[in-house]
Amino acid sequence: MMVPGPCFLVWAVLGLLGVSGCGLFFRAPAPLPTIPYLAAEGSSGRGLLVLLPGRGDRASTFAEQGIVQIARGAIANLDVIAVDATVGYYIHRNLTERLMADVIEPLRARGYRSPWLSGISMGGLGALLFAQRHPGAITDVIVVAPFLGDDEVIDEIERAGGVGAWHPPAKIAPDDYQRDLWRWLKACAERRQSCPRIFLGFGSEDRFVRAHRLLAAVLPPHQVAVVPGGHAWEPWRQLFAALLPRVAAR
Repeated sequence: MMVPGPCFLVWAVLGLLGVSGCGLFFRAPAPLPTIPYLAAEGSSGRGLLVLLPGRGDRASTFAEQGIVQIARGAIANLDVIAVDATVGYYIHRNLTERLMADVIEPLRARGYRSPWLSGISMGGLGALLFAQRHPGAITDVIVVAPFLGDDEVIDEIERAGGVGAWHPPAKIAPDDYQRDLWRWLKACAERRQSCPRIFLGFGSEDRFVRAHRLLAAVLPPHQVAVVPGGHAWEPWRQLFAALLPRVAAR
């Protein structure tokens, strides 16, 4: 991944895991494990949704929580690939590289030309970091309740008056992945560089809602969905059901 530093656990969990400190061992096997849910045998240019799990979840959680069924109900003949991108890949700073080499490139070689990448919570952060690093590899990013930065960074952007009025530092430290991500999001919103479309969904009582509202304010309204609820599966199911038809309607 793109964020250096010996204490990568700090940014990977950032209050999500409830653990702290360095030196903890988390596995990040290669190749990155996946679970495919294919509409039919073989690939034929059908729609493809790649899913990144949140903290504490696994690739299998998407089927267990009904997300795969919702996605395939929303879009006919949709293929779904759930990726077992657990926290170890964030800690070892290799999520974006493993996702590109082990998932996206093989899928494109099989004929999938326009994959959609989606993530929940920590997985939403991972999806955006991948899009930032590989903007031409995917067409759309669907992030549901993503973690977008700690309070210090969100406070800074709010005090400036929002993303449009916020001016990133002229020099961003190599380990300051949060401001670097917001700088990229700002450039995308202002159309100063080519970016995938970003679709955002969140619950109105989500614990990260301040950051969500900042991002929502600079996205086209049809790319944002808000439902009642917090950082939990019931609103997330509603958000997938609301956003996926909009993605497919391009």
